[in-house]
Amino acid sequence: MTDDNGLGFRRPATFAERFARPEPERDHAPGVASAEVAEPSEATVGSGSYKPYGFLPSGKIGETCEVLRWIENTETPEGIVFQYRFLMQVGFVGETQLRLFLPDCIVVIEGERLLDLRQKLARRRVTFVQQYSPLVWPARPPKGEPIIERVQVARPETLTVRAGNG
Repeated sequence: MTDDNGLGFRRPATFAERFARPEPERDHAPGVASAEVAEPSEATVGSGSYKPYGFLPSGKIGETCEVLRWIENTETPEGIVFQYRFLMQVGFVGETQLRLFLPDCIVVIEGERLLDLRQKLARRRVTFVQQYSPLVWPARPPKGEPIIERVQVARPETLTVRAGNG
């Protein structure tokens, strides 16, 4: 796009264009391509075998998140996978409870030291969240580490509309 004087003014870049723009070469280590730097690395939380949450890159940053719990007294997981575009808000109570508001349900996550999880969910930097189960991981996480003790998916009940005044 140019103006009448031929100075070559360009339209401002859209958000998508700015986001897709590679980082300048000076920000990389020598010999590393910008595409390699742009892909976030795998990151999990927890020093033992139990990882309460983490980020496993899949080619696209933070498209979905899997939240799972274990059916009581079994080693059978159940859960929900949601797309971040449907996450309307992340509610919280201190560092012990998170509520993920989705169009058709609310995912309630209860545990300890969940501040980091809340911040990463808000930035789409979590691809899995999992409840602790002693049947799956016999050794409880050490004191001071995050733990998810309960996951619950709350769905609204079907409303019953009554006709008349009765």
